[in-house]
Amino acid sequence: MKDLKKFIATTIREYLNENEDNYSSFKGMKPYHQRKQDFINSIKSFKDIDDDKIREIFDFFGTEGYNDEEDAFEDFKDKIDEWRNFPNPVKLYRVVGVKDKKLIKKDELGEYWTPYEWNLDGDMLMSIGYELWDNETKPFVIEALVPLSEIDVVQTIIQNLSFPNEHEINLKNKGKNIDFVKSYKLKGF
Repeated sequence: MKDLKKFIATTIREYLNENEDNYSSFKGMKPYHQRKQDFINSIKSFKDIDDDKIREIFDFFGTEGYNDEEDAFEDFKDKIDEWRNFPNPVKLYRVVGVKDKKLIKKDELGEYWTPYEWNLDGDMLMSIGYELWDNETKPFVIEALVPLSEIDVVQTIIQNLSFPNEHEINLKNKGKNIDFVKSYKLKGF
């Protein structure tokens, strides 16, 4: 019996020492929330993101808006490549509902934008609650030139992983530090 206990104890000890998934393998490792925050802080621009970082992004934020991780990787990599090549400043578009064009606040243009004018359609309007607007409220397109430093890179990543078909670019400070170009009524509405 003594030999059996010794054998079991030795086997368990060897198993724990051989496998990474034990307490000693976590010694010195930062807690999850701190590792996640360090990772977020390491992303200052889209140029900081390579294939390995995309995989880490998936680990921390998931791929909720995609059917599988392989599709997510291909699509997301294409988006990152495109975002990396944005000119500085980049022209972005946004739709707001106002009763009069003069009511658009040019000093605080908003957080949610798209780089594609073609994305300003009925589906996009539904995503911003167009069906709830009263009859006097009309959709107006805002065009702005946005310095790349004003893009909230991490929030843009999270938003595009959750809703990849929205093609959303999120801005810092509700768009306070961007240049208004023009506004006009959205055609067809």
